[in-house]
Amino acid sequence: MLHVMRRKAFSAILIIALVMVSVLPGTAAASSVKLTSAAQTTLGKLIGTASSQMKERLQAQSLSLVVWQVSEDALDKQIGTLHDNNGTALAAVRERIKVIDAVKLSKLTRDVAVTKERYKPLFSLYTSLNTQIKDAKALKLKTLASLLQAQADGLKPAVAIARADIRAREDALRVAKATTASIVKHLRVMLADIDPLRDQIKSVQAVVSGTKKNISPVITTMNAAMKGDSFEGTLQSLTTLVSLSRTIVEQKQRINSFESRISGIIAATNAQIPGK
Repeated sequence: MLHVMRRKAFSAILIIALVMVSVLPGTAAASSVKLTSAAQTTLGKLIGTASSQMKERLQAQSLSLVVWQVSEDALDKQIGTLHDNNGTALAAVRERIKVIDAVKLSKLTRDVAVTKERYKPLFSLYTSLNTQIKDAKALKLKTLASLLQAQADGLKPAVAIARADIRAREDALRVAKATTASIVKHLRVMLADIDPLRDQIKSVQAVVSGTKKNISPVITTMNAAMKGDSFEGTLQSLTTLVSLSRTIVEQKQRINSFESRISGIIAATNAQIPGK
């Protein structure tokens, strides 16, 4: 009696798990190991004709396979969401980095240009006077040269102040640019930590792809075993599919972890961008 109840409970759990696979949003056929409806029907019939011990073993492997399928489907959805969100967030962070201190640097640049423009008449006059002084001396016009020199000497303090003003504004701009460049470099170094994670994701994806290539031959073998009413052959194939499915899930868990770490790097970088 207890044995029958346990078998019925197990069958109920298997049915629930199968329903979970079928209703997962957007992932109905996402899992790597997929049995056709015909294969599932044949498997169900074969389990029904198996001995009690073999039936439990076949049911256990069938349930394990479904559980791994559900886990993979959920992981695929989570990884997809993380990957898309990371792409959007990374693009936004890079745009913010591009415009760090943009307003400040624009103002300082404009200040330098406006200041130079403001002092241009003074510099032109001072240059003109010195040119005239040179010409007067060449013509030995000492009185004119002295008069012009006096005018030039009178402008020297104003010229010195103007040059100092321009130099101070240029220095402020240069320091601001250097500070901004240092911040940008630091942030980009932080984001560079994403590259090794992406490389690891590619490596893991290669492992997943390689594992998936082994699935089809096993399913073919399993179908042949079921067709020949081979319980042991079917069990062996199911066990292999469970192992392959578990390996794929474990690798995708690594991908999910890498994507989560990328999210953390992007968030940490964004938190250090000034001017939010």
